[in-house]
Amino acid sequence: MPLKVWDGSAWNVMAQMKVWNGSAWVALVAGKVWNGSAWVQFHPGVQLQEYPASSGNIGLNHYSEDLGSPGAANSFVKIELNSSGTATYSYADQTTGGVDYLSYSWRLTGANTDYYAFMDAPSGDPFYTGSSATATSLQLNTTRSWSLYAEQFGSGTTVKSNSSTLRIKNSAGTDIVTIPTSFYVEAFVL
Repeated sequence: MPLKVWDGSAWNVMAQMKVWNGSAWVALVAGKVWNGSAWVQFHPGVQLQEYPASSGNIGLNHYSEDLGSPGAANSFVKIELNSSGTATYSYADQTTGGVDYLSYSWRLTGANTDYYAFMDAPSGDPFYTGSSATATSLQLNTTRSWSLYAEQFGSGTTVKSNSSTLRIKNSAGTDIVTIPTSFYVEAFVL
């Protein structure tokens, strides 16, 4: 990982950080810094914060229930990176509308057009219809989001879950920040 210093107008590489892997010195790909509330991967231009804090990933879980008869329940979680530089992790269900777990600035320097989002194809359930594409680089000149949705009509339970990895890449296609993700939604009707 290059160590960069701000000279007042640009980030300049001053050194290359390396770690011993047991047999050789290799370039450090990502480091973490404390941002005042959580450890986040260090890059001078972007960040992806963990949720919950210090978990090492983005883990979004939501449970919804309807105890009426006949009932209906739905549960929804979402990661969104918008073009103004804000990241939001949120949930919704049949009673709450939308609620943010966490919202912060993903873009620290540069223009949003300098960066690309890449969500690996998930293992488990596919992302909900309307989510951004997976396994492809998507320029962050517009909002990109990935969500999971479960619904249950009448007595029973519907569960959906998946896991993936979210990456921010530079224009050369190089990963600059990566973080594992896990989504879990459950809708229950008595």
